[in-house]
Amino acid sequence: MCFAWPENIVFLLLLIPLAVVLGYGIVRELHLREVVVGAPVADVMMPRVRRWVVILKKVLLFSGIASLLIASTGPSLCSGGKPVLRNGADLLFILDVSRSMLAKDLLPDRLGQAKQEITRISHAVRGGRRATLLFAGAPLVQCPLTADEAAFDALLGMASPDLIEEQGTAIHAALELAVTLLHPTSESRVASEIKGEKIVVLLSDGEDHAGGLRSAALQLQKEGIHFLVIGVGMSQPAALPLEGGGVKRDERGRVVMSSFRPETLQALARDAGGTYFRSRAEHAVSGEVSEKINRMAAASRWVMEPAEREPVSNYFLVVAVVLLVAETFIGRCEFRG
Repeated sequence: MCFAWPENIVFLLLLIPLAVVLGYGIVRELHLREVVVGAPVADVMMPRVRRWVVILKKVLLFSGIASLLIASTGPSLCSGGKPVLRNGADLLFILDVSRSMLAKDLLPDRLGQAKQEITRISHAVRGGRRATLLFAGAPLVQCPLTADEAAFDALLGMASPDLIEEQGTAIHAALELAVTLLHPTSESRVASEIKGEKIVVLLSDGEDHAGGLRSAALQLQKEGIHFLVIGVGMSQPAALPLEGGGVKRDERGRVVMSSFRPETLQALARDAGGTYFRSRAEHAVSGEVSEKINRMAAASRWVMEPAEREPVSNYFLVVAVVLLVAETFIGRCEFRG
């Protein structure tokens, strides 16, 4: 037997405390009558047949719940085996569009450099689907997973800080949403694996105001998502330009400077078991990144799948309904011994 949602098997552990509770209920109910009225009168008030009814009701309830939990795993009768070719990789680009990405230590600016890297990587990676997730103070899905390169490129070109009202930089929230996008709850684990590797590429200058990066990184690693980080920026702090011209200043009239923070991105990549790259004016990293992604996709292109599947979850659901209905009706019956 194989399962469409093997991650739900863990719920079967709930049957252990359920069995304990129901067993305790049987013992308590059978002995309560003797405590209240005494053993000589107990047989008159509850004949032996009724004791078996108590036990039968608990067994039916336990079996019905067990059948429901088994059905939630998507059980199938599987036989044989066949190699299945994966459909490339699901590639999610997480792009920082906070105001600091408008710093012009790179030309045309940090955001422009990041977009160029994404475009080159997307064109160099073979097959699969692409998606773009923008973030500043909050994340925004700009382009859901698609195999349409033209649509992906067009939406990427429109990425800017103006698309996200809440400014600041919250990398943690973007990574949490990325996990949801790549592993939706509606998609079975089997279907997810056949669609290919899950790869996240984060492009940022490293500024972060929210924290919680380590927990987000560990979640990516737990979900089996490959993680690549591209730091975009130069070592020297750069002024933040304003939309109408000039540069941003603080309340004292001093120019607000934005610093590139590679240490934040390096630690994030390390915690997630990923790889860090540094994109500079004189050194684009799109070639290195796309080559690594192609190797990831090719390394596990074939997976073994059962040759035949016969879903049986509906049978378990029917059994569960019958058992629970039977338990209810037995409770309404009057037995006399």
